[in-house]
Amino acid sequence: MPDASAVRIRPATAADRDWILRLAPRLHDFGPPPYRPRPVMDRAVVASIDEALSGARPDATVLVAAGASGGLLGFIHLHGAKDFFTGEAHGHVSDIVVAPEAEGRGVGQALMAAAEEWARSLGYRLLSLHVFDGNARARAFYRRLGYGADILKLIKTLR
Repeated sequence: MPDASAVRIRPATAADRDWILRLAPRLHDFGPPPYRPRPVMDRAVVASIDEALSGARPDATVLVAAGASGGLLGFIHLHGAKDFFTGEAHGHVSDIVVAPEAEGRGVGQALMAAAEEWARSLGYRLLSLHVFDGNARARAFYRRLGYGADILKLIKTLR
């Protein structure tokens, strides 16, 4: 099991790509809403992360968490965004995924701390993220880190 004190965060490299893209669908293991087909969600996330890794989106970055032995433990995909109401540029956590064997060891917390540092380094005042209402574990994790609700998106399936 990885030790949180031994977690090192670094920019993803081309050599990390396959591992990251294989792990990315784990983001939806919580069980998305029935109106969102899991395969469609998985493909969209993989495509978005691959775009960031390829450099096609210059405002995006992917960071990986590596253990003392160099093995990968998780990743976070970040990019710039603009507030709809104010137009203020801010950082956005698009995806964060921790490998199953690294859960509960501080890897997610280390990745989020790196995300906050990334946002500060770019002069952002805010860091945003989206989380599904049904993902109680993730919501509790973000609350522990000081994140609070901003806008609640409601959905109704029409028949």
